[in-house]
Order: sequence, then C-alpha cells, then structure tokens
Amino acid sequence: DEHNDVQKKTFTKWINARFSKSGKPPVKDMFTDLKDGRKLLDLLEGLTGKPLPKERGSTRVHALNNVNRVLQVLHQNNVELVNIGGTDIVDGNHKLTLGLLWSIILHWQVKDVMKNIMSDLQQTNSEKILLSWVRQSTRPYSQVNVLNFTTSWADGLAFNAVIHRHKPELFSWDKVIKMSPVERLEHAFSIARNHLGIEKLLDPEDVAVQLPDKKSIIMYLTSLFEVLPKQVTMEDIREVETLPRRYECEDGELNMQQAVALEEEQSSSRAETPSTVTEVDMDLDSYQVALEEVLTWLLSAEDAFREQEEISGDVEEVKEQFSTHEAFMMELTAHQSSVGSVLQAGNQLVAQGNLSAEEEFEIQEQMLLLNSRWEELRVESMDRQSRLHDMLMELQKQQLQQLSDWLTVTEERIQKMESQLVAEDLESLQKQLEEHKSLQSDLEAEQVKVNSLTHMVVIVDESSGESATAVLEEQLQRLGERWTAVCRWTEERRVRLQEIQLLWQELLEEQCLLKAWLTEKEEALSKVQTSNFKDQTDLSVNVRKLAILKEDMGMKRQTLDQLNELGQDVAQILGNDRASSKIDQDQEELTQRWDSLVQKLEDYSNQVTQAVGSVGISQVSQKIAAETLPLKEQVVVKQFKQELPPPPPPKKRQIPGDSEAKKKFDAESAELLNWISTSKSAIQATDIKEYKKMREISNMKEKLKVIEKERVEKSQKLDELKRNGHILLDQMGKEGLSTVDMNTVMEKIMSGWRDVVQHLEEVSRKIKYQEDINAYFKEMSDLKKTVIEKDDWLKNYASSASQPSAALKDLCQQELTHLASLSPRLEHLKATCKALTSQPMPPDFIQESLNGFLDYFKLTCKKLEEHHQQLEK
Repeated sequence: DEHNDVQKKTFTKWINARFSKSGKPPVKDMFTDLKDGRKLLDLLEGLTGKPLPKERGSTRVHALNNVNRVLQVLHQNNVELVNIGGTDIVDGNHKLTLGLLWSIILHWQVKDVMKNIMSDLQQTNSEKILLSWVRQSTRPYSQVNVLNFTTSWADGLAFNAVIHRHKPELFSWDKVIKMSPVERLEHAFSIARNHLGIEKLLDPEDVAVQLPDKKSIIMYLTSLFEVLPKQVTMEDIREVETLPRRYECEDGELNMQQAVALEEEQSSSRAETPSTVTEVDMDLDSYQVALEEVLTWLLSAEDAFREQEEISGDVEEVKEQFSTHEAFMMELTAHQSSVGSVLQAGNQLVAQGNLSAEEEFEIQEQMLLLNSRWEELRVESMDRQSRLHDMLMELQKQQLQQLSDWLTVTEERIQKMESQLVAEDLESLQKQLEEHKSLQSDLEAEQVKVNSLTHMVVIVDESSGESATAVLEEQLQRLGERWTAVCRWTEERRVRLQEIQLLWQELLEEQCLLKAWLTEKEEALSKVQTSNFKDQTDLSVNVRKLAILKEDMGMKRQTLDQLNELGQDVAQILGNDRASSKIDQDQEELTQRWDSLVQKLEDYSNQVTQAVGSVGISQVSQKIAAETLPLKEQVVVKQFKQELPPPPPPKKRQIPGDSEAKKKFDAESAELLNWISTSKSAIQATDIKEYKKMREISNMKEKLKVIEKERVEKSQKLDELKRNGHILLDQMGKEGLSTVDMNTVMEKIMSGWRDVVQHLEEVSRKIKYQEDINAYFKEMSDLKKTVIEKDDWLKNYASSASQPSAALKDLCQQELTHLASLSPRLEHLKATCKALTSQPMPPDFIQESLNGFLDYFKLTCKKLEEHHQQLEK
C-alpha cells in the first residue's frame, strides 16, 4: 500500500508535468480522474501527437468506450499490457491503474528516452543500461555503490553523485556528505529542478525509507538520463550482469527476518554502504515458515476456485461470474511473486550445500508439489477465464441478435398498424387502443433486455484486433437508433389515439345531451295552446310558455354551434371518410331537429299573434305577447321598426386538454409513469433470482440506494399530482367533461407506484438475506482454514521422526485444545444456519455445507485424538 501511494504521487506529478506543457487542467485524484478515460486519451494525445476522439457522455458505457480506445492506442504502439481490462480502470482498481500508467511511462518515458542507445548496443533491457550508466556516473565517489533501483538510493548520495559528476560546478560534494538522507534528497531534487529543468517527481520522505519504490526511482533517473551526458559500453553492461543477485521485492513486502537481515548488511564502507543490500541468506526454518504461509494461501485459493459455480447460461449471472473470477485472477497475480520467492529460496537452500540428503530431498519434493499445484491452479483459472469470456460474448451476441429480431418483427407490426385507417366508430377505436397498449407492454418487457445491453462487458485483447469494439459500437448504435424510433412512434401514436378518443367521446356525449334536450323541448312545445283560450289568464299562461321556450332556444343556440365545430374537428382528425360521413349525418340530423323546433315555435307564435289580434286584451298581456312573438310580428304590434342587436359570437370551444392545468398534469403524470417504468426495469435487473454461497452485492445495494433516493424525491411530486388531479377532476365534472382518461392515468400511477415500493422492499429483503449468507460462509471458511491447518499438521509433522515423542504428544494436545476452543464459534455457526434455513424456501447448500464441514471437523478431531492416544502408548 505504501508503494502504491508513492507511485500514485509520482505518476500524478509526471502526468501533470505533461499536461502543463499542453495547457490541460491537472489531475487531482488519479484513481478517480482517470476512470472515464478522457484524461488518459488527453495524455496519449500529447505522447503520440495524434488527435484522439473522446465520448462526452457520463454513463459507464461512455467511460468503457473511452478506456477501450486507450487500450487500442497502446496496442497499436506495441505497449504490452497483462491482465488489464477496461473495467479495471473504470472501476478505479488502484493496482491495475498504476500498472497501466507504468506501462505508458515505461514505453514513452523510459524506452523512448533510451531507444537510441538501446539500438546502438543492441540491448532490449532498459534497466541494465540505466544501471550501467548510473554506476559509471558514480564510480569516482567512494561513498556510493549503486547495486539496484531501490535501497541504493535511500540515503540520497547516489542522486547527488550522478548530478555532481556531470555538473560539478553546481554544488560542493563535501557539503552533501555532511547532510542527512532527507536533506541530500531535497538538495538533489531542487538542483535538478532549478538547473536541469526536471520536475520534482519524488518527495524525499518517500525515498528515505527502507525499501524505496523501484518504478518511481527508474522514472526519475530516466529524466536525468535524458538531459545529462550518456556513454554506456557493453563492458559496463557485462559488469552489471555479473553483479551478485540482490534481494528485491517489487511490491515492497519484506517480512521481519528479511528486514533485520537488511539492517545487518548495511555499513559505511564502500563495499557495504548504507545504500547496499547483499543477498539474504535463507535458513531452513525461515524457508519452512514461508512455505507454510504460501501453501495455506494456495489451499484456500484452490477451495475458492472449486466453490465457483458452473458457468451459467444467463447473461447477467455470467457477467457476475466473470467479475468474480476476474478478482480471483487478480489475487493469483498478486501472490505469484510469493510463490516464486519460496521456490527461489528453496533453490538457494539447496545451492548452499548445507543440507542433509534427506532435507534436500524433502525440499525438492516440496518445491515440486508447490510448483505443480500452482501451475495446475493457474492453468485451470486461465481456462475458466477463457470459457467465461467465450460464454459471455456468445450470450451478449445472442442478446444483440434477439433484439435485432424483435425489432424486425415489431417494425413490421408497426408498419401494419400504420397502414390501418383510424376506426369507424368508438368501439373499434377502443380495440385499436387495446392493441396499442399490447405493443406498449411488449416494449416495457423488452426494455429490461435493452437495459442489460447498456452494461455490456467487452474484453479487448491482442487476438480481438483493433476493429472488435468498433464493430460492436456500430452494431449497438444501429440497434439503439431502431429502438428509439420504435419507442418514439409508439408514444406519438398513443397520444394521438387518446386525443381522438377523448374528442370523439366528448362529441357523442354532447350529441346525446342535445338530443335529450331537443326531445324535452319538443314535448314542452306540443303542450302549448295556441287558440280557443278560455280567458285572459289562460292566454297569458301559454304566452309565457312560448316566451320560456324561445329564451331556452336562444341560450342553447351556442351549444349547437360548438357541437358543429367539435364534429368538424373530430372528422378532420379521424381522416376516415366513413366515420366522417357518419358524424356529418348525426350533426345534420340534430340540425334538422333544431330547425324543425324553431319552425314550430315560429308557427305557434303566429297563431298566438292572431289570437291576440282577434281578442281584446289588456296592455300588460299585450306586452307579454309582444315579448313572446317572433321579430317580424313584434314590428306590427309595437308599430315601430327596431332591429335587435346581433347575438354575441359563439365562444371558442374549450377543449380540456388545452388548459394549462391539464397540460401540467399530463407532463407530470408522464414523468412519473416513465420513472415507474424505468425503476421497475432497474429493480428487476437487480433482483436476486437464486442465492449463492458468496456473491458481491455492493453494486446491487448502490443501485437500490439510488432508486430509493429517487423514490423519496418523487413522492412529493406524487402528492402534488394527486392534489392537482382531484382539483382538475372536480372542475371537469362541473363543466360536464369526461374524466374517464384522467382517472385511468391516476389509477395507473398509483398502482405502478405501489408495485415499485413493493418490489423495492422485496429485493432489499433478498439482498439482506444474501448478506447474511455471505457472512455465514465467511465464518465457515475461517473455521475451515483452522481445521485444514490441523489436518495438514497431522499429515506433515505429527509423524515426523525428527521430533521426540513427548514433544509431539504435547503439540498434539495443543492442537486438540485449539479445536475444542472453537466450540462457541461452532454453536454460533449452527444458530446462524438455523436462522437462515427458517426463511421461506432456503437454498439447500446452507444446511448441506454445514453438515459437510461438521463431518470434516469431527473427523479431524477423531484423527488427532487417535494419534494422541498412540503417542501415549
């Protein structure tokens, strides 16, 4: 971890030094800032001198595409990468991000600077050349003896010596000798920056340590090599090749014995300066300790590998399996050096010649066993990785083909629907809406698969070629465009059909109301008496009836005009000749009934006028009659000409959908329905279909956390929508407008909202259950490791002839006591198992794994007890 921190600081400074030359903003946190690939492409643009396009989107897909483009550029420039994929960088994997940057630095900083001298010497090992140059540069300085790129630089003398040899006028060597290591390092780095123009890539406190970071030292020395005179011969390189092999740990991991050995090896003489590390002598006990540690890890790694489930046929599960195995492969890579160190130590012990023939044979057998088991695990792991890759790519290819086939069928379905005319009647229109809702349901179901495609896993390696991702990107883009077109058409047609239905339903309801009103007025008119009045009162009553009817007709005239306008709108939006003809026919029928009623009212008024002329009536009655008579008769009665003002123009028909409140309701309801649909798909994709012994669930929890946060935010909008919806419904009800569609939308939103909440709770419960399963198997695994250690002790040491019987007996008793002390943990494990299996439909492996472990535990105890009894005899 300390070396990772140093590399992070050093590499960040190197990147920012490059960016400052091109005017680009600096990197702040390397592991975060490089995740989306844009900064990496900026860096490669400066190194290659070629423009590199970047995707500006903020999704994981855009980031993966950018990082994959980085990997392509590196491949094109012959930069070798081992076990580094796009997902590693996007996920912010620290070790692999540093590995990627070191590959870039090694190619453009180290090898590029040294390419001419490497070519002249016909050497491909840049480290040998650099070490040769350093040794030649520091040869005149008796206090300096550089043997490596780590400990030889900790005291700061070597850095100052390299600079002083080529630029002695810059400072006094005697002054440097009297400084502390940190002061020497600060001095060298400041001189290099102020006089040689080399950025201060290293911090003194990071170098003045027991084992400085090798990569950071090499990177800085290359900057010195670039600006200082350089002359290296083959003799210099041969001298480096004959140097004694020094103990170096690439990852900076030293155990206690090695650290002590390093301190003992350091002195102030030329042959053993503080910057020198001689080879560590390995004794048999240290070797056995190291071997036991590696074998213990190897056993657990083998168990972990065997516990991985068979490769699934479900694409999402294979993605998860691929990710899990990728982490396992990273762990193998991290432990590879430990295995190599043990094998090297064993060879060293044998080479020293201090072992008995029996000990030498045992070490040879141990190394053979370790090497064969390591190689077997490595080969099997590589094979599984390859099979997972092949299965994943095949399943994703099937996904793409399935979506393409589905789109083809759906496009044909849409084409057929487009060729159909709008329905001739409301009932047929309802069927078209039902058919359209079926299409929408199919789209929502397919959305889950489309969401899966937005998280495709693409593995780019040397065999895949440069065009692998480009072909995939093009295929995804084409499918995305087709999918978008289908969704857009479906939504536009839904809106259009609903608008037609709303208007048409409103037209039919208004026609029905007007027909009923006309029937009522026709009956009322038929009851009016126009002659043979008994008296003046009788005449006045019938005149008043005519006056009321005439007033009602005048007020209703506007409704008829608006109904005619509505009929024209519906006929126009339908575009169906037969339906339009039926609407015109209905409207004509209503108009004829209206005109007929007007004519009858006119006739009745004339008859009353004649009755008024033939019968003498009072002025009051005459006034009532005058108000009742049609305009042409009123002229005669009043004896003066006066035209009534024209009626006000009919008000524009107010369509409910035109109001601001309705528009706002539609927009908010569409937003909520879209969120509900998206959340359902996301929850469905996160759902655990079956439980596993160990499963990484942090991504699932993060996704649910996002959805839950959105749900809290959306709940306020839901409350506001309900309030506004009820107000709007009341208003529409008072105006006699249809509220069926609004009620349907609100019910759909409430039902969808309840589903999301329910699904959230269900998936959260499943994830919590999987968490408990993970903890259960982690505890079981820890206990199992302890039992394996006892079993191995029994196999490897208990029967050793070199140990006295009494000592073995005591050791055996200790192992038995240790196993007995595990009893509380075993009881806790059993209680956990009972709690887990009490859940509905628990996985079988929970109880089965415990049974198998308990059997193994009891067997080991029994073997130890039997061996202890034999020793007592």
